[in-house]
Amino acid sequence: MKLFFLFAKRLVCLVLLVSFISSCQPYKPPLTVAAAPWPNYEFLFLAKQLNYLNPEQFSLFELPSSTSVTQAFQTGKLDVAFLSLDEVLTLVALGIDLKIISVIDQSVGGDSLLAKPEIKKLQDLKWRSIGYENKAAGALLLDEMMSLSGLNNQTIQLYEVKQNEVKDAYMQGNIDALIVREPQKQQLLELGAVELLNSSILEQRITHLIVTREDSFYSKEEQITELLKRFYKAQEYYKENPKDALTTMSVRLQVYPYLLEKSFSGTLFIEPRDALMRLSGSPSNIELQASQLSKFMTAKNMLGKIPSNFNSLISTRILERVIYE
Repeated sequence: MKLFFLFAKRLVCLVLLVSFISSCQPYKPPLTVAAAPWPNYEFLFLAKQLNYLNPEQFSLFELPSSTSVTQAFQTGKLDVAFLSLDEVLTLVALGIDLKIISVIDQSVGGDSLLAKPEIKKLQDLKWRSIGYENKAAGALLLDEMMSLSGLNNQTIQLYEVKQNEVKDAYMQGNIDALIVREPQKQQLLELGAVELLNSSILEQRITHLIVTREDSFYSKEEQITELLKRFYKAQEYYKENPKDALTTMSVRLQVYPYLLEKSFSGTLFIEPRDALMRLSGSPSNIELQASQLSKFMTAKNMLGKIPSNFNSLISTRILERVIYE
C-alpha cells in the first residue's frame, strides 16, 4: 500500500511537471492568410470547411477585393496572400519584402469585358462608358479592346469600379460595359450581359500566385508548408468529389453550383509539379512573365521603380517540401 501511494504521488508530480512545461511553451500565433473572390482561391476556404486546417494554427480571411488583400499584406496584417502577378509587382515596387512560393493558375477567359445586351460588338462602345479596376488585367483587356476596335481614350469614358462593386454597377445601369472577373462574370451573364472579349486571347496571361512575407517565410515555414499541402488536398477533393465540393463552396459564396462550375472553366489550374517547373530555372517562366508585365505596367504609369532581377523574389523550397515530403 505504501508503495502504491508513493507511485501515485510520483505520477501526479510527473503530470504536473508535464503540464507546467507545456504551459511554458512559447505561443505561436496562427498563420494569417487572405484572398479575394476567385475560383481557384476557393480551395483555401474549402480546406477550412473540410476541417483540413486547424483553426488554432490558421486564420483565413476572404476580403472583398484584391485591393483589400494587397493593402492588408502591405501593412503587415497577413503572412500569406493569394494575388495576381501584377499585384505582387505593385507590392515589390512599394518596397515590400516577399517570396513567391507557388503558381495557382492562369486566367483563360475568367477575366472579361461584358456589356449591356444592346451592345453587340466592340465598335458599339464608341462614346460609351466602361468601368474597370485599375489593375493589369483591366489594362490588358482595355488595350486589346482598343487594338481590335480602333477606339481610344477620346472615344470612350473610363470609370474606376472595383470588383466587389461590379454587380451593383451593372444593375444600376449607369455604366455601359464592365471588365469583370469570375465568379462575378457568371452572375452578370445570368443577368443578360454580353461578353465582348475575354482573357483567353491575351498574349500576356493573367497569372495568380501564392506569396508570403519574407520574415514569415523564414519564421513560419512549417505552417506555410502545411497550408499549401492542405490547399492542394482540397483541390484534389474537388476533382474527386466535384458535386459535393461545388455545393459546399457555392453555399459559402452564395452562388448557384452550376455557375461556380462554369467559373472554373475560365481558369487553368496549375498542378504543384507544374508550378515548381514555372518557378525553377534561370530565368524561370515567372521571371520572364514578371519582366514583360512590369514593362507594360511601367508604360501605363501603373508601377513605380522596380528591380530588373526577379530571381530573389522566388523560392521553390516550400513547394518542393509539399511535393516530395
